[in-house]
Amino acid sequence: CEALALQMSKVDFNNDDERANVEMIYSSAMESLSADDRQLPAVEGILPLLKRGIGIHHSGLLPIIKEATEILFQEGLIKCLCATETFSMGLNMPAKTVVFTGVRKFDGETFRWLSGGEYIQMSGRAGRRGLDDMGITILMLDEKMEPQVAKDMVKGNADPLNSSFRLGYNMLLNLLLFEGADPEFLIRRSFYQFQQDRQRPQLDATIAALEAERA
Repeated sequence: CEALALQMSKVDFNNDDERANVEMIYSSAMESLSADDRQLPAVEGILPLLKRGIGIHHSGLLPIIKEATEILFQEGLIKCLCATETFSMGLNMPAKTVVFTGVRKFDGETFRWLSGGEYIQMSGRAGRRGLDDMGITILMLDEKMEPQVAKDMVKGNADPLNSSFRLGYNMLLNLLLFEGADPEFLIRRSFYQFQQDRQRPQLDATIAALEAERA
């Protein structure tokens, strides 16, 4: 992200008023840091880019810098944001155009193409509600992509959403600390139980079919 942002560091997207607003908002946000921390290269070095309307957003940034960047982006003071997947993870940060500088990622074991769900999550940020009639997504490919791979990515389905709820001793003990807490009510109202209830008709039908076959 930093490399891409620095390549555009000579481009200025903001006017004088916008640059002044960026400096005011960023400086106010950094007041929560100590005097020594405000002098860190990671804190001081990003301000010149922000004043030019260029932002950086990834998991390696200090949380306060990411928060300030998100505020500036939402206020329209950042015109070009260089980001990783953090751009799409729970942030209300719609953009006019989303550019993929690469469509392969390392998943901890190997490099692979983006899944349909990952592509939808990021490309879905293109298009600002009430401002744009459509969102624009640009793919920059540096290697050959088979047509079927491209179709699966662009037209594929979103990744399934499954509950990761796990009932453990720690959870039960913590619930007992609160007077009036009902562990059974918590489980009944969980997303995990909702998914189990949706599967029940199919399981009942399977059981009935097996019993009929046995008879």
